[in-house]
Amino acid sequence: MSAEKFFTHIDLLRCPACGTAFSQQDRALVCKNGHTFDPSKKGYVHFLPNARPSKYDAALFEARRRILEGGFYDAVIEAIRARMPADPAVVLDAGCGDGTFTKALAAGVTVGVDNSKDAIALAARGGNPILWTVADLTRLPLADGSVDVILNLFSPAHYGEFRRVLKPDGLLLKLVPQSGYLGEIRALMGDRLRHDSYANDAVVSHLAAQFHLLDRVRVTNTFSLTPEQARDFLAMTPLTFGADPSSLDAAALTAVTVDAELLIAKKQ
Repeated sequence: MSAEKFFTHIDLLRCPACGTAFSQQDRALVCKNGHTFDPSKKGYVHFLPNARPSKYDAALFEARRRILEGGFYDAVIEAIRARMPADPAVVLDAGCGDGTFTKALAAGVTVGVDNSKDAIALAARGGNPILWTVADLTRLPLADGSVDVILNLFSPAHYGEFRRVLKPDGLLLKLVPQSGYLGEIRALMGDRLRHDSYANDAVVSHLAAQFHLLDRVRVTNTFSLTPEQARDFLAMTPLTFGADPSSLDAAALTAVTVDAELLIAKKQ
């Protein structure tokens, strides 16, 4: 099942190196130009053989998975699910990370793309039907006009590729932080951050220039934290990149705010 799912849906896939279709040769995906990729028995395909190391490592994604499974983002997930079309044939989670959001929102044939092998390995753990791929958002391994819904949740975007793979009536659901997002961690970091506040105006404007923005939905909740949850929040966010972990007083982080905005858009 782990490798077979990629052959079952081979018509959906395209070679990220040259954009041509794959055929199955033995247990490999091979395009007409000879680029060859072997689906792993662990349930994913590694399309980035020369991927560079990232600060987004296995420990970060493990902490993020525990936080997501802890219910802190349930209201966000429900807001996204409520705005997805009924029974989409193909869903792409572009920048899927550890796959927790992907699994909660999976429908039809679901594809998860992230450039972190650690994240994709964690997402594929245990076996599931989602097509997990280590790939670059600038060269998605998918056919033109093949996707009904793109999820782009707390992740960078590549709108040219999004337009290419979306069906004419497809939807883009992009989740971005709002001004209060993890504000308690920003306060804890103090002057170690370049900016003590967050605004997403530039992100929204850029999206609106590339896609037709249909709606904006804001979801805000503040939660109390256990010491273990506080440590996981500090470990999972790039806000703490560059900070000495021993300098962060996790005991002082007793609450956290999840303040996010869902942007719903379609191709212009």
